Amino acid sequence: MSTLFTQEAKEIILRPYQEDAIEALRENIRRGIKRQILCAGTGAGKTVMASHLLKQADRKGSYGLFLVDRIALVNQTSATLDNYGIRHGVLQGINDRYAPRENIQVCSIQTLARRSLPRDPSLIIYDECHAQYQSTLDYMARHPDAVKIGLTATPFTKGMGNHWDAMVNVIPTRKLIEGGHLIEPKMFVAKSPEDSELGLNSFGEFSDESAASAGIRIIGDVVSEWVSKTYEHFGRPVKTIVFSPTVDHGRELCAAFAAAGYNFQQVSYLDKSDDERAAKIEEFRRPDSMIHGLVSCGVLTKGFDVPDCLIGISCRPYRKSLSSHMQEIGRLMRIFLGKDKALWLCHSGNLERFARD
Repeated sequence: MSTLFTQEAKEIILRPYQEDAIEALRENIRRGIKRQILCAGTGAGKTVMASHLLKQADRKGSYGLFLVDRIALVNQTSATLDNYGIRHGVLQGINDRYAPRENIQVCSIQTLARRSLPRDPSLIIYDECHAQYQSTLDYMARHPDAVKIGLTATPFTKGMGNHWDAMVNVIPTRKLIEGGHLIEPKMFVAKSPEDSELGLNSFGEFSDESAASAGIRIIGDVVSEWVSKTYEHFGRPVKTIVFSPTVDHGRELCAAFAAAGYNFQQVSYLDKSDDERAAKIEEFRRPDSMIHGLVSCGVLTKGFDVPDCLIGISCRPYRKSLSSHMQEIGRLMRIFLGKDKALWLCHSGNLERFARD
């Protein structure tokens, strides 16, 4: 059953550059281009623009889908649509928001691959479209008349040109910082493994196993650097997110922080329960959270928004994936009341590796 709204809906107010981006999308649609990427970095308001498009579709009685690949993003998107008063159903596992006849649907792409919907969509918005799930690409291909909008900050994945015909660039990140829409983190290059310690996988990227093995040797430096910086800059422990190469490495990190007297909890793709992971994230969102930091292994690089997070720690080295490096730093850049700075502690070598890029 869809939500019954008990509070006044928040109005969607677009910034001028967002209005320009949507008009550019519409101009392409008028030219017959139905598969477009909306390219915008952290803080540009991809979800706000998507919500505007979905609200317009709802008003016209059209069937619009917002596709995401993780349960946390399903819940986050659903909450955003609730705030804007957009009635919608949720297609994700066994969900009490299941209401497939509502004009707007928030869909887990995994669930959409296994179930059918009662109507053909007129609008498909594919969040983080650079991920390129084959089932989603196949679904879009089966609906050639639908308008497709792919959202991404990093349209770098090989083969994307086979599935999209145009791209609208919204606004450079530098202008968002200058306009006060983002915080520019203060960057620190800290102790990290030598590249010679890191092996390669079959894709030519640093292997997670070698990154974890080399990274475990400097965990003490990671903890001591964080303790030093959080007290030097904030006078206390502040919310922190850590990016780890493997679950074993993340477990060692949590143990090392615990030994120093701090509560860091791991979330990963190997979590036994989605509910358990969601509970940790929800606790971390609280202003008075008991969790000082979340250690992420493969689950928080995209779409994860906790704007009062003040420190990010990079422990996962990348050799080629500039997009992943950018996505991680973006988790720190959200503005928040009273937030005038954020710190990025690099224990991976990524800042130096991607300095030119």
